[in-house]
Amino acid sequence: MLPCPAVELYEASIIAFDNDGTLYPAGPAVGEMVLKAHADYVVQNRLNIPTPGLDWLQHMIGVDAREFYAEMLPDQPPAVRADFENFCLDYELQAVHAHPYMYDGAEQVLAALKRAGRRLALVTNGGPTYVKHVWDACGYGRFFEVSYPNTPPEFVSKGERLARAIAELGGGPAVMVGDRASDLEAAEQAGAEFIGCRYGYALLHELDGARYTVADVSGLYNLLLAPEER
Repeated sequence: MLPCPAVELYEASIIAFDNDGTLYPAGPAVGEMVLKAHADYVVQNRLNIPTPGLDWLQHMIGVDAREFYAEMLPDQPPAVRADFENFCLDYELQAVHAHPYMYDGAEQVLAALKRAGRRLALVTNGGPTYVKHVWDACGYGRFFEVSYPNTPPEFVSKGERLARAIAELGGGPAVMVGDRASDLEAAEQAGAEFIGCRYGYALLHELDGARYTVADVSGLYNLLLAPEER
C-alpha cells in the first residue's frame, strides 16, 4: 500500500494501538501463567519438553500468537499446539482478572483522542479469546470502534489487519502505536505513520528505525493531539 501524504501526527484521523506493552502492562504476568500452563500440560500429556524460562518470555511477548505457542511445543503437530493454546485460556483469564488495568495515563490518552474525534482501532498479535478478556477487563469498548486480533484460521499479517482496520474506519491518514518491530513493519505495510513505545517490551535497538518514539504513555499526548486538544 502506498503511504499517505505526510501530515503532522495529530492530523491523522485513525489511530491504531497494539495491546501488550503499549496499552496493557500485564503481559509478563499473563506470560508467567502461560508458563505454568505449559508445565502442567506437558506433565498431563507426558511430553518430554522443558518449560521455557522468563528470559524467553521477555523476548517473545507481543510476537505472533502462532509463533509463541509453536516455540513452546517444538516438533509437535498443529493439533497439539492448538490444544495447548486452548488449555492456556483459563490460566490467561486468571491473570487478566488479576490485572484489569492499562498503563498509567493510557485511559486518559484514549479518552482525549476519542473526544477529539479520532477513530480508534486495536490491532494486536494476541489471539481473539485473550484479547476479548483484556477488552472486557479494561473497558476498551469505551474507546475503540474495531478490534483486529490474530484470528484463526486466516492468521493474516499484522500489516494486513491494520490495513483492514483503516479501511473499515473510512480510510485517511493513520498512525500505528506499538512497542515491537512487528508494529513498525505493520505500519510500513499499511502505509501508516508509526510511534514506538519504548516503555514496552522491545529489545535493545528494536525500535531504532522508528522516526517517532515515546518514553512513556504521556508522550503520546504531544504527538497525537493538537495543542488546542490537549
